[in-house]
Amino acid sequence: MSLLLAGCVATPTPSHPTTTPAATAPATDTPPAVAPTPPGAAATLRVWLPPDFAPDDSTPGGPVLADQIAQFEAAHPGQVVEVRLKQASGEGGLLRSLETASNVAPAVLPDVIALQQDDLTSAARAGLVIPLDDLIAPEAIDDYYPFAQALSRADGKVAGLPFAADARVLVYNTQIYSTPPRVWADVITGTLVFPGGELSSLTLLNEYLSLGGTLTDASGKTALDPELLAEALTVFQTAQTVQVLPLSTFAFADPAATWQVFRERRAALAITSARWYLAERQRASSAAATLIPTTDGMPFVLADGWSWAAVNKAADHASALDLLRWLADPAQMSEWTLAAQVLPPRAKALAGWGDSPLTPFASDVLIHAQPQPSAEILARVGPPLRQALDDVLSGRATPFTAAIAAAQSVAGP
Repeated sequence: MSLLLAGCVATPTPSHPTTTPAATAPATDTPPAVAPTPPGAAATLRVWLPPDFAPDDSTPGGPVLADQIAQFEAAHPGQVVEVRLKQASGEGGLLRSLETASNVAPAVLPDVIALQQDDLTSAARAGLVIPLDDLIAPEAIDDYYPFAQALSRADGKVAGLPFAADARVLVYNTQIYSTPPRVWADVITGTLVFPGGELSSLTLLNEYLSLGGTLTDASGKTALDPELLAEALTVFQTAQTVQVLPLSTFAFADPAATWQVFRERRAALAITSARWYLAERQRASSAAATLIPTTDGMPFVLADGWSWAAVNKAADHASALDLLRWLADPAQMSEWTLAAQVLPPRAKALAGWGDSPLTPFASDVLIHAQPQPSAEILARVGPPLRQALDDVLSGRATPFTAAIAAAQSVAGP
């Protein structure tokens, strides 16, 4: 295997613990048996990855992924895997580079690429990756959790195989909360922070959707239900009234910021990402994690993730599909996700975590997860939701008037 940096600018990643739990022997499928490449028929398989998943010592799961790629090469004599690292998004990122190479330099296209949910959909619609419906066994698709199956599809077709998932969760201090607070009425002491400064307003959106809120009207146009939004806003107004939720929560722009506040014991509860908890839980004393509370205690989780996809090239896709199946096999996924400290989107892969203390938490998240709305929808509803929450907590509006204003803003003129 060769690892190349291709104009890569690393994205921020969690500061990982120095020790990584070892995976137990997973009860999973055996990687599919394939005929070895004939001697002398050497070929290079290119894989594009973001820096977060680099197969080297710079990432927690890097050595495991490097070993799995080496095993693939050993099982396929003549196949050499070349990994290139590219930004996760933006100019020079994975999708943009794929689009550019397809148009002006098809010879440098990868065979397998890792893409986030929205980028996978864009690539599939542009014909840059191949549909997998007839190329992956149905029972393998069925093994993915429902949210992951949704992430894998673009316009009803399987465009990729998810291999890493993340979700918004609540971390809490077990010295203050002896049991997980699963309803908002239980959040009555200590300080709660969440990423109030993020434009997507995912925390408020999580509560709104958990109440049965929708993001489109009967005609399919983006819309908000003002009554349910007012109910969701009231939840956070109440948290402020009982002096749990400070106005300073708007200063935190992302899950990394709220995790840092919690880790430094400046908050008893924080809404952050599962990945931050998995990566740094050993650095936070008396820390546990659970689902974000809801009004009625019914579990609701917004999740996203990364998928492997086979690039649409003129060459035969057989070798690329062999590698894709190899990497997405539950045995491989189990070992890598536990080492990489990310959530596995397949049930058999999670089973491979065995008696890890993280298994119950991961199972709770994965079973109840729903796909995070698309970036396009978040860009339309997020800012009005954030403004509504700011207006309510700052005392400029009631939950109902703020909800009406947000719904009107989303509806447009």
